[in-house]
Amino acid sequence: MRIGPLGIWEIIIILVVVLLIFGPSRLPEMAKGIGQSVREFRKGIRDMKDDISAEVNRSDDDSTTKSQNQQASISTDKPESGEATKTSAQKSSAQKSSAQNASAQSSNTPS
Repeated sequence: MRIGPLGIWEIIIILVVVLLIFGPSRLPEMAKGIGQSVREFRKGIRDMKDDISAEVNRSDDDSTTKSQNQQASISTDKPESGEATKTSAQKSSAQKSSAQNASAQSSNTPS
């Protein structure tokens, strides 16, 4: 049976060498230190992922707010259909009344 590039016998030899170098009293301390290091590393990775996700969400919210503000400014720039109709009706009635006034003045003036 092989675990990665190492076989069972290679792993046993490495463990025996580590046991001889560090002794049986230091191995639990080392394992505890390695476990804490791995735990801190995973926590750091998780925090980085959370920060990146929060930044992406914040930039998405900012772009959504900007697009909503742009849409709101566009809608306030355009007159509503009722206002446009009133404006056209007012223009046409003003033109009619000015034409009537002009014709009335020309008929009232002595020739």
